[in-house]
Amino acid sequence: MGDFERQRLYGALILLVTALFVASGYAPLARWRRVLRAAAIGFFVLALAAALLEIILWLAEPGR
Repeated sequence: MGDFERQRLYGALILLVTALFVASGYAPLARWRRVLRAAAIGFFVLALAAALLEIILWLAEPGR
């Protein structure tokens, strides 16, 4: 995966997390509030883990 595609993936994950948090505060979706917040937190943790893994792999490159 190229750098540009990876940056787009992280941007999409950030937008998804933001949309889920905003949707959890939307009054007509009140019965789904807990599920939406849990999904937002889960996707945030996934994005954070992916970013940290990429940083670790970048630091461990042999030519660095």
